[in-house]
Amino acid sequence: MSEPHDLEDWLNRWDMQSVPDLDDKVRECEFFFELLTAEGDRNKFRWFLSGFLNAAYSFFESSALTAYFRYTDPEGESHEDDEGLAVLSRHVKVTQNKKNPIFVKTAGITPLTKQLYDIRKKNTHHFPLSIMATGASLPEDFHLGSMQGEGIPAMPFCRDVLHLIRIVYADQ
Repeated sequence: MSEPHDLEDWLNRWDMQSVPDLDDKVRECEFFFELLTAEGDRNKFRWFLSGFLNAAYSFFESSALTAYFRYTDPEGESHEDDEGLAVLSRHVKVTQNKKNPIFVKTAGITPLTKQLYDIRKKNTHHFPLSIMATGASLPEDFHLGSMQGEGIPAMPFCRDVLHLIRIVYADQ
């Protein structure tokens, strides 16, 4: 049998400064985006872009998990935030594992989120990002890809993703 929890002891041991603010994932995306805007070195840009992609993916994943467990009733039962899930569901598919309810997964469903998830998945699980310099105005002329004329302009893509994240966060 487990010992009863001493709430006062637990609260005294909890380092409140270690708990990130609710907007932490948005700020993480903004942090990496700001680094991208000033980086003309291809390798550093690629590394910062990888960080941005992971932060953006993590924003959607953590937002989905939070929405599933946003509210707790006086008996300690968690309840979903239907409105928050509805906001997310306009952009990503949110799935909760019924056998393991704390496992919540997202997948892109709009053209932008599909592209984000695809690029991030390839970068994380398959190979490093390929970045082309298509002009002299860096970082604006960096494109994702390795085939001339077929790349994705990286900065406009990141701007669109960051804009979406800010909208989703504001609507939740």
